[in-house]
Amino acid sequence: MSWNFIPRPFRREADAPSSANAETTSTPHAASTANDSTIAEARQNTLFLARQAIFDATEKVLAFQLLVRQTGMTPEAAPASAEAAARLIVNTLNTFGAAEAMGDRLALVTLPGQALDSDIVELLPKAKFILEYPAAYLASAQEEARCAQLLKQGFNLAYTCQSGGNELSNVAGVANYVVYDLAQQNLQDIAKLDRAVKPHGLQRLVRNVNTRSDFDACKAFNFDLYQGNFFAKPETLANNRVDPGRVRVMDIFNLVMNKADVAQIEDAFKHDVALCYSLLCYINSVGIGLQYKVSSIKNAVMLLGYEFLWRWLSLLIYAGIDLSAAQRVLLNTAIIRGRLTELLGQMKLPEKEANSLFVVGVFSLLDALMGIPIEQALARLNLPQEIGQAISKREGKFAPYFDLALAFESNNLVRAERLCAELEIDLSAASRAHVAAIEWAGMIAK
Repeated sequence: MSWNFIPRPFRREADAPSSANAETTSTPHAASTANDSTIAEARQNTLFLARQAIFDATEKVLAFQLLVRQTGMTPEAAPASAEAAARLIVNTLNTFGAAEAMGDRLALVTLPGQALDSDIVELLPKAKFILEYPAAYLASAQEEARCAQLLKQGFNLAYTCQSGGNELSNVAGVANYVVYDLAQQNLQDIAKLDRAVKPHGLQRLVRNVNTRSDFDACKAFNFDLYQGNFFAKPETLANNRVDPGRVRVMDIFNLVMNKADVAQIEDAFKHDVALCYSLLCYINSVGIGLQYKVSSIKNAVMLLGYEFLWRWLSLLIYAGIDLSAAQRVLLNTAIIRGRLTELLGQMKLPEKEANSLFVVGVFSLLDALMGIPIEQALARLNLPQEIGQAISKREGKFAPYFDLALAFESNNLVRAERLCAELEIDLSAASRAHVAAIEWAGMIAK
């Protein structure tokens, strides 16, 4: 097993983005142009940010749909007016730092058509966003002219295709992406629509591809992009064996979690030369910030300490797995879960218990990522009972914090509000923690 994966160093809390910083992150253009009162008004509302990956046929992530919701808004609803949409866009850019949350991928934002008439959309970075609008927007030549104008300016526009006929006669002039929805149309009807769209050379995206069979069926029609949860539950095989190199990492993880003697941990490392190399590369990386070079395993273990070491090992357990592109999205999701669950715990729990919540989140997708049943994976790790209960049974004192992280992940605002009330956690602070966790996971992956 090759240990060429070196997780990016963990930032200490002093270096992590604060809630104040999260509220003032902005794009220079938007900050200098947007009306201050509009931004102030938008910040009074609690907003939620969620992402869903958009893949190509090889399961490589090319974009994310950016889901922005206000308190009380149903997950399916877009902002109801141009004014509300503009306010959400400004708030997303200035409060959440949407570009950072997307990394180097495009962000697809669903808008009511009338929002395209607002000048606020022209504040968006052209190279970062795809603006999706409904077919109903194209009610007159005026709207078609507006779309043509935005395309000429370099914006990406996605047209939600719902029926055939005259609406497809000039589709290339009003969009460079077309969106189909398996939740609204069957594949046969979509294929019929696509025969009229395909000659125009637009990028064709199919949404709500939620099973592997749906994905395979859609690929037969050679669509360009696919969005949905088809990758989220890879097949797990009861007899899958964990390779010896990963078993060794799990064993060392157990030693560190149980705070074994440094000499015992050092001895365990020395049984794997490649693992020793990875540890020394990690401790000597620029991000750790040491002024001298560490050359012994014992010193590396002592300098990192138990907490930093088990965090590093928890990610290293995934290293070397032959992950598909879609499974790498799952890994990113697991890291976000771990960090968010930990940040939520820090608001109410003692430090040691909050640290344990990181493990709950990170290992919650271990079955899907490693291809073994979750019970088998957890048994090998020998985790404390309260951690195992939270992961496999959603029970115990850690479970509500994990459930709250999942509510943010799925953009379930009703559940998030209820859990925040039960845990006596400020809803706005929890929302900021979610964005901080997304950014942190992106940093770890670099």
